[in-house]
Amino acid sequence: MDKSDISKYRKLINQLLDSRQLVLALKNLKTMVDDSQQWELSEELKQLTTSYHYMLQYMSQGVLDPQRDSILAQIFADAYLLTDKTVIALASSQSTHIFYQRNQQYKNRQLQALVEEYVVELSKLQLLNDDDTQNNNSEAEIAILKQCETLESDIFNKVWSIFPATTADVEAITSLIGNDKLPAHLKSLVLSALMLGLSKFFDAAKLKLLLNSYVTLADTDLKLRALINAVIIIFLYRNRIAIYSDVLAALNQLEDEPDFVSDIQLIFTRLIHSRNTENISQKLHDIITPELNKMSSELLDKIKGKTPGSLDISDIEENPQWQEWLDNSGITSKLEELNELQLQGGDVFISTFSKLKSLPFFNILSNWFLPYHDKSSIMKSAFGNKKHPITTFFTKMPFLCDSDKYSILLYTASAPESQRNIIFHQFDAQREQIQELQSEETQSVIKMRDNIVNLYIQDLYRFFKLFSRRREFMSIFDTDIKLTDVECLKPYISDTPTLSVIAEFYFKNGFYEDAIKYYREMVANRDADPHVYQKIAFAQQSLGKYREALKNYSRYELVDSTDTWNTKQMAQCYRSLRDYDTAIEYYNKALDLSPQSVVLCLNLGHCYLDKGDYDNALQQYYKADFMPKAKHRAWRPIAWCSLLTGKHEQAVNYYEKIINDDTPSSQDHLNYGHVLQVMGRIADAIDQYHKSLLLEGNDAEAFSKLYLADAKYVVNKMNIPASDFALVLDAAIQST
Repeated sequence: MDKSDISKYRKLINQLLDSRQLVLALKNLKTMVDDSQQWELSEELKQLTTSYHYMLQYMSQGVLDPQRDSILAQIFADAYLLTDKTVIALASSQSTHIFYQRNQQYKNRQLQALVEEYVVELSKLQLLNDDDTQNNNSEAEIAILKQCETLESDIFNKVWSIFPATTADVEAITSLIGNDKLPAHLKSLVLSALMLGLSKFFDAAKLKLLLNSYVTLADTDLKLRALINAVIIIFLYRNRIAIYSDVLAALNQLEDEPDFVSDIQLIFTRLIHSRNTENISQKLHDIITPELNKMSSELLDKIKGKTPGSLDISDIEENPQWQEWLDNSGITSKLEELNELQLQGGDVFISTFSKLKSLPFFNILSNWFLPYHDKSSIMKSAFGNKKHPITTFFTKMPFLCDSDKYSILLYTASAPESQRNIIFHQFDAQREQIQELQSEETQSVIKMRDNIVNLYIQDLYRFFKLFSRRREFMSIFDTDIKLTDVECLKPYISDTPTLSVIAEFYFKNGFYEDAIKYYREMVANRDADPHVYQKIAFAQQSLGKYREALKNYSRYELVDSTDTWNTKQMAQCYRSLRDYDTAIEYYNKALDLSPQSVVLCLNLGHCYLDKGDYDNALQQYYKADFMPKAKHRAWRPIAWCSLLTGKHEQAVNYYEKIINDDTPSSQDHLNYGHVLQVMGRIADAIDQYHKSLLLEGNDAEAFSKLYLADAKYVVNKMNIPASDFALVLDAAIQST
């Protein structure tokens, strides 16, 4: 059985077990077990099959067994476990995946022995640091630090590749996590290793270690990391978690922890926010970064004669005129948008640091999960015994996850002395601001816990998205992590305030299907604000589900029939459904509520235009044009409607106004050309078409599509011969 077959059988068997089709699952499992040629696995399968056979036999005979449910749950748990053990047995000899390599590499190494060896190295380090001559022992200290880090990686690899965990393994891990003499960053690595191993193969013992760690650990950071890891695993195995009564019991014990419910809600919220990371990165790549790169050489010359690449945005603060230039160019608003995303906890740095994840440091699996600390060999090698501010600066950096802190540290350590000094200077300039932010963070315990959760999830996101061998791991962040789909977690996150935060996030970021799901759950709780109906309706409208949207807008209308916005949206839905008469009725209702609304007046005109009632459309456009805040918005529809109604001179007048007093678009010149062509002014028409073509980037194909799309008006309604219409197009293109 090759790697492809192993993967196929594992997926099929797990699907059958998830759907409770045990007979078929065992039949397929037998194929794998037979291929493994391991008698231990064959014996386990035989016992499992026999147990299930007798259970079915007793049931068919009508024998009542009060223990049936618990026995059945154990049979399913054993079937899942045997499937995974068989997969490992088959894959270990042929797969190049890192899990199987580490599983074989560390099979005969005892975790307790690794920890004891690590403690010895820590003692050596302590003796060296206590030595009065430590300044002369930097090389020795670096050597010990590197050995400690190697052992930390060994412990990580041992923990994550154990399967299944034995009683001795559980005792060793429990002892390690509870040992106050061991550093917090090692315990954090172990918690991450448990999660990583569980994401590959489920092990109830490992999951209980994570759940119990949330209760027993005093360090807030470690507690939250344990819970985050446990929650992710529970979600991944949500279809089978109910059969593990001991896991559910461990989860229930967490309810006694005072912060448990709020922590679960924080984790859920931040896992959902991670879904927006790709959108933020795309926005940075497609919008914000290109705008910043457009800064003209003229501005660069003004700022101390700088050259491209040497500009520091903070220099601009020295001259208000430069800031005004940025405001007018739109760059300021882009920076403010970026800052707002950052303040909301948005992951704005992943694209910035993604290139640095190819450094050799990140070839070591455990380093992706290593919490930042200032006693690493990297720090010692770069700065020796000097206590430089950078060694503690990152600890107080509230926006950077540990992975990105190491990226900056490694880059700084490898930079030439001159560049390093520039980096130090920039950090020193920001230190006061960061300390102020840190002070604000500590004022709120919830905010502090939220920040821990957010940054650790960012670390996880980077690993599962950027690690060079990421395809060997379950893609946790490629699916939307909906904890409300997990029965054992649902009670903690189904209250209306939590659902509201989640729904609002989805709604704000355009994930409308998900927003609707959570808004509906709020409605089901029977204590939702009536505006929820509006938001459901708007989400449905945005998805093109106009009839469903109208039902929910109508529900809100029963509460408040004087809401202009609601009435306008109903009109737009009816218009989208081409029910123009009802749409006109609702636009008029909205105008009764807001008689000076230019937008409503224009939309009513557009609705008449869609209906083919050009005279009434013109009346609404005229009315809008005389409103105080029209700002030329009625000119284009008046000009177009004038063309359609044969008022050619009036159309010419308005297109001239647009061209002379506004910013004409390609479409404006195209439409003006149509008017002139209908009037027989062919040369003038070709001139306007030529200008339209230029605004289309001189793309003849793009212009032709726009031009020919209007044939239904110019040829069919205005009696211009189709042959003439085509000739004018060729003449316009040829003139370029």
